[in-house]
Amino acid sequence: MSLHVASLREQLSRLRPRRLWPVLLVALGCALVLSLLAFGRLHSRVGVEAMHETQAYKQRIDRLDALLALVLDAETGVRGYLLNEHKRVYLEPYEDSQVSIGPLLARIDQDYPPESADRQEVEMLAELIRLKLKLLADTVAAGRVISAGPPGQGGIGKAYSDQIRLSISVLRERLEARNQALVSESITRFGEMEHAVTLLALGAIGLIVMLFAVQQRQASLRVRIGELLERENLALESTVSQRTRELSDLASYLTDAREAERARLARELHDELGALLTAAKMDASWLLRSLGAQAGPDIQARFRRLIDTIGSGITIKRRIIDDLRPPLLQGLGLVEALRALTDALRGEFQLALELPAADPPCSEDQSLALFRIVQESITNIRKYAHARRIEVGLTLEGRDIHLWVSDDGDGFDPDSPQLSRHGLAGMKHRAQMFAGRFDVRSAPGAGTRVDARMPLQPASADHQAVA
Repeated sequence: MSLHVASLREQLSRLRPRRLWPVLLVALGCALVLSLLAFGRLHSRVGVEAMHETQAYKQRIDRLDALLALVLDAETGVRGYLLNEHKRVYLEPYEDSQVSIGPLLARIDQDYPPESADRQEVEMLAELIRLKLKLLADTVAAGRVISAGPPGQGGIGKAYSDQIRLSISVLRERLEARNQALVSESITRFGEMEHAVTLLALGAIGLIVMLFAVQQRQASLRVRIGELLERENLALESTVSQRTRELSDLASYLTDAREAERARLARELHDELGALLTAAKMDASWLLRSLGAQAGPDIQARFRRLIDTIGSGITIKRRIIDDLRPPLLQGLGLVEALRALTDALRGEFQLALELPAADPPCSEDQSLALFRIVQESITNIRKYAHARRIEVGLTLEGRDIHLWVSDDGDGFDPDSPQLSRHGLAGMKHRAQMFAGRFDVRSAPGAGTRVDARMPLQPASADHQAVA
């Protein structure tokens, strides 16, 4: 058996799932998930920054376009003023531009800090606008065009306007170029992040597949282990069942052999020893009568004591025979044998009997088994229980016989490992020999009740031990 258990352990150790792989896969999965989260946050942050920078470039371009529009509005307003007989209404665009150009130039100046590459171009643009505005103010004050150029050519005012347009165009183109470069760079970075996220996602999918494969393998191993354990359990149950049958058969054989030996001893005692003792008593009585007055008082007293001793031996012989093979059980049946067994206890215990009027139609061997259960129970009560009252019952319930013996004694713990169970085991086996059940209910200080139930075995049936 130990070699079988060692072989089972070896097989289970080979089938046991390795715990390292799942831990590594879970750790790798956590790393991949964290990487995906980090790349996702980085991707979002880069996108937001690119959008903010693109928006900033657009706002700068819009400010440059607004500056050019204000300059042109101012010039148009002055031109309308001169062409329409100096009506002040035409100067409104000029006056509005005068108010707005200053703050707008200050905002543009903030867009290009001193370290900016376009700082010089911005300063030049601011100077040109200042000169242009001064020229327009002088023109309004003079009420005529100042420093007009030759026919077909504009004067200095046109030169200022052209230079302003050129400067704004240069700044605008540079902003658009930077914006385009930023967009291209963002697209490139988005593409790289997209590749990285794709690779991480593929890795996560692969990891999920690996985890699923590991789980499936572990499930398969658990199924195989379960099947192996089930086969081993079945084999062990079969072995235990076989050993139990063998032990039960052996116990039945020993019980039958013991009863047979008791019957043989009872016959020997009755036929041989009984005849010898009876003959010895008869001879001693004849000698006492034959000697009569010839024998002295001492001799007569010894003969009488010898006759009494032989009589006591005959009485002991009869009691031993009754214990070995109850004659009432064979002669009068189970119920009368139980009455006779319990009648001897009336001076020692309060008795309560619940017995049927007639014997149940059971076989001789079953009657003997029931009688022995009661006999062993009473023996245990007399030895250990310190009881005052005993109850013995026998009823026929359908096709089952129910026998019980109870007392109000000290009781015991049926689960105690220190309990001697030989008597209980013998009674239980006698019940199991006839496919019956045997139960003991007891507790310290609460008395004891023994119950035996077994199917009725007809008197004509042969005894068969039940494993």
